[in-house]
Amino acid sequence: MISCVTITQPGRARLLAEAVADFNAQTFADRELLIVHDGDAAFDAEIAAIVTPHGSSSTAPIRVIKATRAPRPTLGELRNIATRDAAGDWICQWDDDDRFHPERLAVQWQAVLSQGAAFCFLVDQLHWFEGTSELFWEDWQDETYPLNFVQGSVLARRNLLPSYPGIVRGEDTPVCWQIVRGAENGDYKIARLRGAGWSYLYRHHGKNAWDEPHHRAISTARAMSPARLQGRLHLLQARLAEYQPALPALNMQVGSMVAGFKGRG
Repeated sequence: MISCVTITQPGRARLLAEAVADFNAQTFADRELLIVHDGDAAFDAEIAAIVTPHGSSSTAPIRVIKATRAPRPTLGELRNIATRDAAGDWICQWDDDDRFHPERLAVQWQAVLSQGAAFCFLVDQLHWFEGTSELFWEDWQDETYPLNFVQGSVLARRNLLPSYPGIVRGEDTPVCWQIVRGAENGDYKIARLRGAGWSYLYRHHGKNAWDEPHHRAISTARAMSPARLQGRLHLLQARLAEYQPALPALNMQVGSMVAGFKGRG
């Protein structure tokens, strides 16, 4: 089983509802969604209202954990709570404000199977600026080795996933460093999956942990060139149309041309 882990907080119900629907649409069967939060009873009820309609249609369980520890746990500590309480042998990060293609789990699972790996990261991703409808396809291959992958796309064997530090953001970078050190020591393999960036939309919506300049810096440094994008536009159009629920209209600058994409629905 793969346990998809979502950490959420009050004020993100709209985003969370889409992440839950994306989980429900996954083609990979043996999975669960674990939603962890430290909000009050009212927010717990709000999450229940999002999750309950999926109960009759989903073939995979969705569980909600309300962290009650005082003082309030950090993001890193909430991730550790999720890892501890997950039922699966594998953990997949499933952020509440991002979007996930129905084959997201399937393609990463196939990568760990084919490569005999204990961890899988995407090497490329889509970056969506919701306020302006801009879309970028970003490639992390040229990032300094060994962190030349999208850290938030991790699929990991639960028993090998290091504990997250108790910090409020940036908690995944120290964990990724520990993961790559283990791989360099020969303890296990890491699958770096290229070409599946269509399966993961990293969304900037204005209330992210990192501000817009941070997101813009990523898209400026990592966006694929127009020459590389040209050969991928047909694939991208087809894959974006498969998202459930449907995506809004999105625009990608490809040289002097603006490519428009619209989901079905």
